Order: sequence, then structure tokens, then C-alpha cells
Amino acid sequence: MGSFKKAKDFFVYLGKSTVDTLFPIECLGCGKEGSWLCADCLSAIRPDKHSLSGESLDRILTFYSYDQELLKKAIHFLKYKFVEDLAEPLGGLIVKNIREMGSRPGKEFIIIGIPLYRKRLIERGFNQAVLLAKIVSRDLGWPMEEKALQRVRATVPQVELEEEGRAQNIKNAFAVFDSSKIINKKIILVDDVLTTGATMEECAKTLKLSGAKEVWGVALAKG
Repeated sequence: MGSFKKAKDFFVYLGKSTVDTLFPIECLGCGKEGSWLCADCLSAIRPDKHSLSGESLDRILTFYSYDQELLKKAIHFLKYKFVEDLAEPLGGLIVKNIREMGSRPGKEFIIIGIPLYRKRLIERGFNQAVLLAKIVSRDLGWPMEEKALQRVRATVPQVELEEEGRAQNIKNAFAVFDSSKIINKKIILVDDVLTTGATMEECAKTLKLSGAKEVWGVALAKG
């Protein structure tokens, strides 16, 4: 992780145009130069839509299966190889699917990206869920709250735990410090991958205890 961060900092120092010249961007699917996901490969990612509900979540929407190798690779490059440019096409997939919904959330909803703990945010340099949430907010015209929900303690990465340990791992990991931004609001939580849903459920529980009227979860992929 540290070596990736140092490499990213070095590339930022060089400047994006210089890096793109030295290391041309190639599509993760077909290798064609010019973008991380070309239009043909992006359109080849097959939708696999699910609409669920949870204990605290009024509705959970996922649009693709994480088992698709290209999508899994793109999400991995975004999160662990710090390719922030991938947020644009991946966020666009979320927007596309929401637009195609017959009955979709109205403009009264606000967008919140699932927060990272401060230490991990510093290590990574960005929060991929927030990047995706910003694209959803921008393209669909929903307001976004970046500070309303915060992660207040470190947790073990959920992917490292068995299903039964994930809820306990994430318990009381989030907090709302200014309930005026939340009370009586309808909220959409955005994340990249939903597995058991424990993280989104804990976020929704925290938001509802702070006065949120309704909470939806939206994830690009279902693991």
C-alpha cells in the first residue's frame, strides 16, 4: 500500500500530462490507448440489477455483478492502484442505471458517499465512494453532503472477515455530528461494492437515529 501511495505522489509531482505521455493510458479490457475503459468495453459490462430492502435501509439498489472480471478489475484499479480517472466511467454506470429506473428517487434526496476512516483516507488520498457520489450528484442534480456522516473509528476491511463478523466489526463506526443536515431528509448512500450490506446498514441506522426520514443504498456492484 505504501509503495502505491509513493508512486501516486510521484505521478502527481510530475503532472498528469507528463505521466500520460510516459505511460499511455490503455483500456483495461482491450488495451486500446486513450482511456481506462473504452466505450465498447464499458458497454460490454452486463447489468445484473437487484432491488432489496434491509432493517434500516428502505431500499437497496445494485446494478452489476462483481463477478464480472472487467468490472472487478476496474474497481480494483480505482481503489488500490489509485486510478481516480476510473471514477468517471464507473460513476456514469450508476447514473445510467438510475436514469433507466421506471420509478426513481426525486430531487428531495441528498447524496452521501460511504465515509472512510481518516487514516485510510490519508493513505489512499481519496474516497472512491465519495468520488462516485459526486458524479451521481452532478449528473442527476441531487445535492450532496460530504461531512454529514463520518466514520469515527478504524475497522478491519470487511473483505477480510467472514459474513458473521462484519456487522460486529462495523458496529458504532459512524456518527452524525450535525443532525440539522439530516433530520427529516431522504438520503441515498453510495458505495462501489455491496457484499453483505453490513456497512450500509450501519450507516443507515446511524442516519435514522439522527432523524433521517428515509435512507436508500445504491452500489455499483453486488459481491
